[in-house]
Parts: sequence; structure tokens; C-alpha cells
Amino acid sequence: MARLPKKINPRREHLKPPADRYEPRGPADERVRKMAKHRIVSAELEDFMRYLNSPWRIVWRNLIVGLARGLGAVFGATVIVALAIWILKFFIDIPLIGQYASQVRVKVDEVVQETRYSDDFVRLQRTMERIDLRLKTQNELLQQVLESQGK
Repeated sequence: MARLPKKINPRREHLKPPADRYEPRGPADERVRKMAKHRIVSAELEDFMRYLNSPWRIVWRNLIVGLARGLGAVFGATVIVALAIWILKFFIDIPLIGQYASQVRVKVDEVVQETRYSDDFVRLQRTMERIDLRLKTQNELLQQVLESQGK
């Protein structure tokens, strides 16, 4: 039975390592394949050694990875908690499970009410207004002193 040629996707050909781009036809080709694989491994090892010898690269990469993991964890936890609350909403009418679901809903509502930051923002706005008023009065006093010294 004749073997059909392997179809090659030209867009994917560059993704294969050079050693896998052709089929071996003899012992010489197998040696070339081993050499190509060795060259790829040595290039990867060289890149890894360059990475290890640069502490700033290590710090920068770990910073980016840490930020991505942290943001992913926060986003994932938010989505999971929101989905859990949304699903619990459907179980409130069921007799036995509904009591627990309503208790969870009440607890979540309490936490939401306790952590509202609107009071903090109002307090911060009042503080900023007092600081602004003091700065204006000090500025007016300073202008009066400068005007009296200039006469």
C-alpha cells in the first residue's frame, strides 16, 4: 500500500523545531536531527542562563507574575462569590434549604452594609473642605501682612 505524503500546514511549519521539519531517510539524517535538537537545547539553556544572571529580569518577571496571580485570584473569587449568591437566590423558596439560603443572604447584606464607604467619603470631603478653608484664611492673612509691609 502506497503511503500518502503528509499534509503540511505552511502557517504551522515555523512552530515545529527544525529537527522535526523533515522525516529522516537514513543514518546521516538521524545525526542531523540529533544535532538540531542539541542546538535547540543549548539555545534554551543559554536563554535560561542569561535569565539567571540578570537579577533585574528575575525581579521584573516575578513582579509581573505576582500581579497577574493576585488580580486573577481577586477576580476569580469575586466571580465565584457572585455566582454562589446568585444561585442561592433560587433556593430561598425551597423549604429546608431556603432557611439557610435566606440566612446567608442576610449575612451578606449585613457585610455589604457595614463595608459601605460612603460615610468615609463624606468624612473625607468634610476634612478636605476644612483644610481648604484654613488655607484660604491663611492666604488672606499672608496677603494682608505683605500689603501692610509694602506700604
